[in-house]
Amino acid sequence: MYKKITILLSLVLASSLYAGTKLDDVIVSANRSAQKLDDISKSVSVVDGDTIKRRQSTNLTGIIADEPGISYAPDGMSSGQIILRGFSTQNFRAPLFVDGNRFRGRNTLEYMLFDPNQIERIEIIRGPASSLYGTDSFGGVVNVITKRATGDVQAPFNITDTYISSEYQSVNHAIANRFQLGGVGDGFDILLGINYKDGDNYGTKEGVIPNSDYLYRGFDLKAGYSFLDTNRVELAARYTKVNRGRAAGQFASPGAGNAPGVLQRQMREEPMREKYLALGYSAQMQNGSLEASLYRRELYTHINVIPNLNSPQKWVDNYVIGPVVYGGKSIVAYSGESLSQTYGIDWYYESRDGSEQSVNGKNRIKSAPNSTQLNIGVFGLLEYGFEGGTLLSASLRHDYFKTGLETSFIKNNEIKKLFESAGDTSTNKTTSGFGMIYPLFGGLDFVLNINSSFRAPSVTEITAVGDGVSGVFTLPNSSIKPETGLSYETGLKYKDGLIISNLTAFTSSYKNLIVTRNITYKNTPARQLQNVGESSISGIEFDIAYKLLSNLIFKTNASYLYGEDKTSHKPLPQIMPLNGFISLMYEPKSIKKSYIEYTTQWASNKTRTDNLSERERSGYAVSNLYFGKEFGNMGAFKSVELNFGIENIFDKKYSMPSVPEDIRYPVSKTNPLLNPGRNFKIGLRASF
Repeated sequence: MYKKITILLSLVLASSLYAGTKLDDVIVSANRSAQKLDDISKSVSVVDGDTIKRRQSTNLTGIIADEPGISYAPDGMSSGQIILRGFSTQNFRAPLFVDGNRFRGRNTLEYMLFDPNQIERIEIIRGPASSLYGTDSFGGVVNVITKRATGDVQAPFNITDTYISSEYQSVNHAIANRFQLGGVGDGFDILLGINYKDGDNYGTKEGVIPNSDYLYRGFDLKAGYSFLDTNRVELAARYTKVNRGRAAGQFASPGAGNAPGVLQRQMREEPMREKYLALGYSAQMQNGSLEASLYRRELYTHINVIPNLNSPQKWVDNYVIGPVVYGGKSIVAYSGESLSQTYGIDWYYESRDGSEQSVNGKNRIKSAPNSTQLNIGVFGLLEYGFEGGTLLSASLRHDYFKTGLETSFIKNNEIKKLFESAGDTSTNKTTSGFGMIYPLFGGLDFVLNINSSFRAPSVTEITAVGDGVSGVFTLPNSSIKPETGLSYETGLKYKDGLIISNLTAFTSSYKNLIVTRNITYKNTPARQLQNVGESSISGIEFDIAYKLLSNLIFKTNASYLYGEDKTSHKPLPQIMPLNGFISLMYEPKSIKKSYIEYTTQWASNKTRTDNLSERERSGYAVSNLYFGKEFGNMGAFKSVELNFGIENIFDKKYSMPSVPEDIRYPVSKTNPLLNPGRNFKIGLRASF
C-alpha cells in the first residue's frame, strides 16, 4: 500500500513543478519546546492566526474541528466540547493547555472562555501524549497560544499591533468587538485586549434554536520585559464573564426546542467567570532554552435550570464555586550536534469548594463535597538524529496524582458511605513514548509512534450530581479504576516545499475506560460512571496541502474512526463516521492583499451506534465562502481590512454526529442540536 501511495505522491509532485513560492516551515511546541513541525514524529495540526481571522468565528471549537481526526459537540453558538480521535474534553481525555499551562476546572465549558481574536495559533497533538503532558492525554492535547506584541524590543518604544475590530453575523444578529493596544521597545512588550460579544438565539432551517443566546465580556493582558538580550519575564492576565443559554448537548438535552407536550429543558450560565494570572520566564542559551511559569486560575459558575418549561414553577440554581487552581512548569531543552534533550516538571493543585443548590429561590444547600486534587509530573525527552536523516525519540514521564473529599455535609448515610469508601485516593503512574522518522527517498518519510497513556479518575467523577444539573441523578462510584492505554501509530509524511501530506493509521487499546451507564437506583432512573473493561479505537487520517500556484492553495483531509467496547461488543459513543474538510484559497495578483476561500465540511451517514445511547444520524456536506481585502493606509489608520463570509451557503439542516442527545425523547431541532443555518458575516478591522 505504501508503494502505491509513494507513486501517487511522486506523480503529484511532477505536476507541481510550475508552482511558485514554497510552503513555509512551521514552528511548534508540541514536544514541550520550540522546534520544526517536520522534526516531530507525532501527528500535529496547527491552526494559524490568519485562519482564525478569516473565519470570524464566535468560538474555537468549530475552527479546530476542521483538522483531521477532530470533531466537536456544540451546545450552542458559543461553546462545545472538542473530540480528539474519539475522546472528548468532557470526559477528561483531551486536555486543554494555554501557553503550555494546563487549564483545569471546566471541562464542559472551557472553550467558551476564549475570544478567538485573543489567539495567535492553536496546536493540536492528535493521539496519546501522556509521556509529555501527563494524565488525561488520551485522545491528544490542545495547546492555545495567546497573542503577544510583535516588533523589536531593543528599539525605541513605539505603538504596534493596535486596532479596533467589529464583526457581525446574521444567523443570530451577533456582534463581536475587540479593541487591542500594543507597544514594543526599550526592552518592553505589552498587549492589552478588550472583548465584547453579544448574540441572540440562532436560526436553522427548522427555525430558531431557543436558549442559544450569549453575552461575553473580557479583557486580556500580556506584558513582557527582555534583558541581557536572551532573557524575558512575562505577566499574563485575563478576566472573562459570560452569560449564555446552553441550547442542548452535554447535560442540557433534550433542550427547549421540542414539540408541544414534550419535555422542554432550559439550562443557562448566569454567569460564568474566569480570573487568570500567570508569571513566566524564558531564556535562550547558545544551545538550549529554559522556560518556567506559575499561574493562578479561579472559576465560578451560576447555573440556572428549569427542568421542564411545561412546569416553569420549578427551577433550580446551582452554584459551582471554584475551583481555584495553582500550577506551573519548568522546562529546559538542550540541542547538541546529534542529540537533543528536554527535561521538565509540571504541576497543578486544584481546590474546589463544594457546589451549592437552591430550589425555587430558597436557601442554598450544599450539593457536592469540598474536594482537592494534586498532580505532579516529571518528564524527559531524548531525540537523536542520524547522518542519513533518521530521527529517533524516546520520552518518559512519572505522575503522582492525589484526590481528597470532605463528606461531613452529606446527610444520606447510604450515599455518604459511597463517598467515604472512595476516601482520599493517590495514584502513581509511569508512561512512555517512542517515535521514529525514517527517510525513504525524495521528501517521503516513514513515521512510527508507540505511546502508553494514563488517566486517573477526576475527583468530580466520584461526586454525585443532583437532577437540577443533569436531568438524571448521577450516582457516585467509589470503585472506579484508573484508565490505561497503549497506542501504535504508523504512516507516511511527504514534503517538497510545494506539497505537505500525511497519511496515518493507528490502533489503540484501553483498559478500564470510564463511561456513563444508565442504571436504576431505588427504582428511579439514574446514571453512573463505570469502567467498561476493555475497549479499542482504530482509525486512519489523511491530509494534504498543495500549492498549485504561487497564489492558489488546495487543502483537504479525511478521517475514519472505529471504536468498540470490547466487553459489550457495542460501539463507543461520540465516534465520528467517515468525515473530512476541503479548502481552496486564491489570492488574486490583480487585487493586492486580498483572498477568496471556498471550504466544505462533510460527513457520511452515522449508522454504527449503541442504540442504548445514540440514534443514527444523516451525513452532510456544508459549503462556505470567505473573502476579504486589506486596503492599506486610509487617513488616520495604518490599514483597514474587510472580511466577509457566507457559511452553510445552501442552508443545510444537519447536526454533528458527535453531539449528545437524549434518546428517551423524540428527535427535534435541539435533540440532537442542529447546527446553524445560512450565516452571512462581515468584519472590519482598522489598525492604528
